[in-house]
Amino acid sequence: MRIRDALHAMITTSLLTVVSAPAQVLPPGQAPNGSTDPGGSTAFGSAIVKKDIPYVASPHPRQTLDLYLPKDNVPGPATLVVWIHGGAWMLSNKEWNNVKYLVKHGYALASVDYRLSGDAIFPAQIEDCNTALNFLLANAASYGIDPKHFIVGGASAGGHLALLLGLARNERAFDADPSVKPFAILDFFGPTDLNRILDENGWGHGHEVQADAVRRLLGGPLIDHLDLARLASPLTYVNSKNPPVLILHGDKDDLVPYRQSRRLHSRLDQAGVRNEFITVQGAGHDGPMFETPEVQEKVIAFLHESARGGK
Repeated sequence: MRIRDALHAMITTSLLTVVSAPAQVLPPGQAPNGSTDPGGSTAFGSAIVKKDIPYVASPHPRQTLDLYLPKDNVPGPATLVVWIHGGAWMLSNKEWNNVKYLVKHGYALASVDYRLSGDAIFPAQIEDCNTALNFLLANAASYGIDPKHFIVGGASAGGHLALLLGLARNERAFDADPSVKPFAILDFFGPTDLNRILDENGWGHGHEVQADAVRRLLGGPLIDHLDLARLASPLTYVNSKNPPVLILHGDKDDLVPYRQSRRLHSRLDQAGVRNEFITVQGAGHDGPMFETPEVQEKVIAFLHESARGGK
């Protein structure tokens, strides 16, 4: 069953118990277990994968990440891709990863889990993403990754969080460190404006899904949390200093409105930020059309161009 099918099946389940797990940032170079090489290593195709690495000292079960490290043909420290999974901020896990193919091209890949909306309301999710990023950069030497050359990305709700992780580098409420910045952002059909997402969904199943997902994320109905919704909207943070953004969205998406990505593209253009908007013709919300060789080539080309500082 694909993630979209699981989302449709599970979105109306009962609310999970809300618990709090504040993130304690680890000292640089120190793993939660006190070692400098956290996570057990196993082989994964052309990579070594370290599974279930906790990125805080006293982790919630979802405050872990998997790290895929290329084994061959990587001169010097590997460029890191921090990937964030989707699931309406309320389900799924770090196994939902649309870009594992990047490891074959020499990238290191960190797939991050985070507290879901049933565990804690926003901004816990982006706080976790920033904490995971800080942990990875602090332990870069141990993992053979480049702490000054990284990418953030995600799909669906993960695309939303990746945009916040990359665009909102000065937002202290998110535990962001303004001294670090990705050289590119990959946004696969992520929500960009929570204040308008319900209106843009229209009426029907997609509207119901988003109304429930947003309510859980914000801790109540959207109409009662408009300021928090604005804080949680990537469009709020678009400015001329943003890194390049690659946007992918299916024009038949019935969960995250296509126009959310179209407005992000327009806003980035207005700010003078290099970006590319790829419409996946006929595609819905996720699916194999986002993993074709043609799409993979475009993603890799965008990252190579961004690494060169192309404008």
